[in-house]
Amino acid sequence: MSEGGKEMASLPVPDELVAEIFLRLPTPADLVRVAASCVSFRRVAVHRSFVRRFRKLHAPPLLGLLDGARTFHPAVPPHTSAPAANAAALVADFSFLPATARAWAVQDSRDGRVLLHGAETTEMLVCDPLHRRYLLLPPIPDDLAASVEDPFPLPPQPWRQIFLADPGEDEPADETSFRVISMVHSKTKLFAFVFSSCSGQWRVLPSQRWDNLIAGFLPSADTLVGFREYSYRCFYWRIDCDAEKNMLVLDTRRMEFSITESPPEANCSYGCMVEAGENRPGMFVITAGVLSYSIRQNYSGSSSEWQKEKTISLGSGHFLMGSNERYLLLYKLRPSCTGSDFYTLDVKTFQLEKMCSASAYRPPKLCTYSNFPPSLLSLPAISSGVEKEAEECW
Repeated sequence: MSEGGKEMASLPVPDELVAEIFLRLPTPADLVRVAASCVSFRRVAVHRSFVRRFRKLHAPPLLGLLDGARTFHPAVPPHTSAPAANAAALVADFSFLPATARAWAVQDSRDGRVLLHGAETTEMLVCDPLHRRYLLLPPIPDDLAASVEDPFPLPPQPWRQIFLADPGEDEPADETSFRVISMVHSKTKLFAFVFSSCSGQWRVLPSQRWDNLIAGFLPSADTLVGFREYSYRCFYWRIDCDAEKNMLVLDTRRMEFSITESPPEANCSYGCMVEAGENRPGMFVITAGVLSYSIRQNYSGSSSEWQKEKTISLGSGHFLMGSNERYLLLYKLRPSCTGSDFYTLDVKTFQLEKMCSASAYRPPKLCTYSNFPPSLLSLPAISSGVEKEAEECW
């Protein structure tokens, strides 16, 4: 623009406005390309407050699968996540863990963190394989463990699971906060220990009796079957009950157990929970090669409130493997016992993509691994300073 034959300099765009524009970029890859174009754009894109906001609006890509032996199976071309997965595979490993971790197995993965448990010990550890950081969790105090002793354990020992959860309602909701839940059930009741990265301490939840949840129900070691599912800060387990197909729910906002019903399609098959949008959980069920998708319309707990939205014919040989908030995970057995192929189904677009393959005919226990690739969006997923011992590990 010129006035009177003289060139007028354009006014600089404030960083605050640039940040608002960058937040509307469709993918993290677009942000990386824009930030590389000039120094001032990169300054905005790498600012910690901006990265926090961007991560809240853009879910990290699903990079691949982790098996119990800590082997990373990255997404391969032509899968959408293949470029990011390849970048992560070049730098993410577990070689930085203490020597005692060699015998430890992967138990869960969430938000770029991985939870491991000692195969021959009771130790637990949470790590960030991209940034090579870890936190060794303190043991559950003896007085807490003694407070929930049950005179009727399940033989040969109580059923137990450990898994990662989001921070509590009263804790900072940032990328460095997390909880670990150690859940146990016996013949008479359910209880859980909860570790907070904010406090660095364990606490125990009030126990819940099975007969208060389901009248006259007698649990066994196989009571909770199928996958541990997650949707909108709630964990779900299917209950093996002849009377009706119930699901046990652990609401991590209130840290309370409850019972809800499955959709009718899940009566004879396992189901996988996903987030359908508008705070409504969805469930996929596969039967005879046909995948059905139902969405719960409200939280009344009645199976009549589940509405079937879609059916997809996949053909024989496909099996459900699990899910995360956005993707359904499936595997297909290869002919002649030569291995398995793993697939993702995008819950929003219903796009089915082959992610990777494995030589094992029956796939081992696998966890999804999601994170932003090693770039300006990849911030440490575990905070330091939780305890003095943890600071020495960083």
